[in-house]
Amino acid sequence: MDKAFSGKVIIIGSGNWGSTLALLFSKKNQIYLWTIDQQEADEINKDRESRFLPGVKLPKNIIVEKKFSHRIEAEDIVITAIPSRKIDELTDEFIKNNVKKCIILSASKGVEFSTLKTVGQIIQDKLPKMQFATLSGPTIARELAEGLPAKAILASRDIALLFQLQKVLENDTLKFDFSRDVHGVELAAALKGLIAVAVGLADGFGFKTNVFGLIMTYGLDEFVNVMKFLGVYHKTAYGIAGIGDLITTCISENSRNRQFGKFLAQGFSRDDALHKVGMEVEGVSMAKTVRKLSKFNISIPLISCITRIIFEDVKDIKTEFLNTLNSISG
Repeated sequence: MDKAFSGKVIIIGSGNWGSTLALLFSKKNQIYLWTIDQQEADEINKDRESRFLPGVKLPKNIIVEKKFSHRIEAEDIVITAIPSRKIDELTDEFIKNNVKKCIILSASKGVEFSTLKTVGQIIQDKLPKMQFATLSGPTIARELAEGLPAKAILASRDIALLFQLQKVLENDTLKFDFSRDVHGVELAAALKGLIAVAVGLADGFGFKTNVFGLIMTYGLDEFVNVMKFLGVYHKTAYGIAGIGDLITTCISENSRNRQFGKFLAQGFSRDDALHKVGMEVEGVSMAKTVRKLSKFNISIPLISCITRIIFEDVKDIKTEFLNTLNSISG
């Protein structure tokens, strides 16, 4: 444990990603893994295993509790690993529990549908006294849980905070690069899921790497267009928080977004495909958000096609998909 760090490391969310982060960060710290209810906490404590990470035992220095079982102090690092749609509700819980100040590290990816705000913007708007950073990059949970190496991005406007988080959390499995472009890192993380859904569709149709390469190329170009439109520093898209995360999410068969797209191509409805994946698919939430941008003059034909396939009654999704790919040039 890092002796210079006097606070607690608390992870809110005991799903696939939260359990993986608990496992990783327990290498140097005692971890408090917070669940939605006591029953789930008791089950994980008893079995030392999350149902989202079957076969992976959680060490004894991960203490699983119902969320807000004890007070959050100013020096604590609180890591959010919940779906982005639940972040607003979580900030209300912080206020209700009189949490005045701490370090919040967001590991949640997505954009709020009604406002187009990122997770960081929601948290900082409602909890302005918090020190804030975000964690993103090419990080497939199952690979990390199996001890395979990766590098992620820590992004914050506070440079001292980045070094502090690195010192407390970095270990022999997960290394960190730094960025000050919090908004760009968050937006890239949210957008890449849509492109992974497209690769999943292609996979489900029986296409191979020729088409995968096209999708990733066109997809990167389109989410740069979205970032430019929203006034975000678009060069972040060409780093590991952008193209690195994009490629990883597209090529990994463990990617929930890719799995979802593959099920759609195999004839499952949106709801049935989500049920088969069994976990949150942030690309679907982002597709709902991106539909709002269709009213503006932004060149995103591939992303628009994916949103139509997800939300509209497209009779022949394979033809719609191929026609869109063939219509794109450049």
